Amino acid sequence: MAACVSSAARLIPSKEFAARARSNARARRAVRHRAMASSPDADTTPAEANLSERPPSRRQTLVSALAASVLASASPLASSPALAAEGKRTVLVVGATGATGRLVVDELRRRGDADAAVVAAVRSEEKAKKLGVDKGDVELLPGFDVTMSADVLATAMKSVDAEIVVVCTGFVPGNPFKMAAAARAVDNEGVVHLVDAAKRSGTVKRIVLISSILTDGRAMGAEDSPGFKITNAFGGVLDEKLVGERALIDSGVEYCIVRPAGLRGEPPKTELVVTPGNVMASGEVSRELVARVMAEAAFAPGAAGKIVEIAETGTFAPGYEPAEVSRYVVGDDKTRWFP
Repeated sequence: MAACVSSAARLIPSKEFAARARSNARARRAVRHRAMASSPDADTTPAEANLSERPPSRRQTLVSALAASVLASASPLASSPALAAEGKRTVLVVGATGATGRLVVDELRRRGDADAAVVAAVRSEEKAKKLGVDKGDVELLPGFDVTMSADVLATAMKSVDAEIVVVCTGFVPGNPFKMAAAARAVDNEGVVHLVDAAKRSGTVKRIVLISSILTDGRAMGAEDSPGFKITNAFGGVLDEKLVGERALIDSGVEYCIVRPAGLRGEPPKTELVVTPGNVMASGEVSRELVARVMAEAAFAPGAAGKIVEIAETGTFAPGYEPAEVSRYVVGDDKTRWFP
C-alpha cells in the first residue's frame, strides 16, 4: 500500500466491485456454488442461503463482487490501493466502528509502524466514514459481517493480504428475548467464523481477540461471584465467549486473547494491572488502555499464545481483588504486559 493515498483511494472502491460483479455474473455464481459445496450448513447464514430467492442487498453485492474479482483476476485490487505492494503487513481490525474498535484503529494509526498498513473491516461504510474511522492512511473494507460464512470472510481477508487480525467485536445487549441468540451469533459463532476464515485465507498469521474477565469463570470457581452472575445474565455471553476463545486456541493460528475487566469510556485514572488468565473476578478498565494493549498484542513477540486479563488499580470489588495484586501492577512498562 502506498505510504500516502487520497481520501477517495483509502476506501476499497465499491463501484469497482459492483462493475466487476455485473460483468462477471457467471464467475459469481461459480464462487457461490463452490462456497456452498465446501462449507458446512452451520457456516451459511440465512441471508446467504436465500440469496437466489430475492434481490441481493448492497452488502451481498459487494461481497459477491469481491469474490468474483478474486476468481476472475490474479490481482483483484489491481486498480485500487495495493495493500501488499510495498511489502507491508496488513493489520485488519474487525468491529472497527465499535467503541473499543475505533480506539484500536486510532492506536494502530498513531503507532505509525512503517511496515504495517491498517485496514478497518466494517459492516457500514457510511457509519465508518461518519465516525472518522478512515482517518490518516486507514483503509476501509466495507460489508464485512462476522455472521457471514467463513468462505466469504476468508476471501475478504485474502483480498487485503491480512496478516494480523484484531477482533474487537462483541454483542450489544438489547431485546431481552433475543440476547441469547445475539450473544451466540457474535461472541461464539462469529468468532468461530473469523478463526475458520483466517485459517482458510492462507495469509493470516496472528489473531488478537478481545474477550472478558470471567469468561472461564466456571473453571476458576467463580461462577457464584457477582461479576460472573451479572455478566452472564446477558444472554449467557461469558459461556458464548468461551466457545470462541477455545476455537481460537485450538485453531493452530498464533493468538493473543485480551480479557478486559468492566469497560469504562473515560481516560485511564490509575495504573494498568495485567494478570495471566483466570485470575481476575472484578475490576474496571478504560477502553483507551484496552486499545493500547490490543495494538501492542498485534506485534509483540511475547504476546503469542498468551491470555491476559487487564484492569486498573483501585477498581476491584471488596473481596475480589487478585491475591498479591501489587506484583501485577505494570503501568506503562510494555515488557510486562504479556506475562
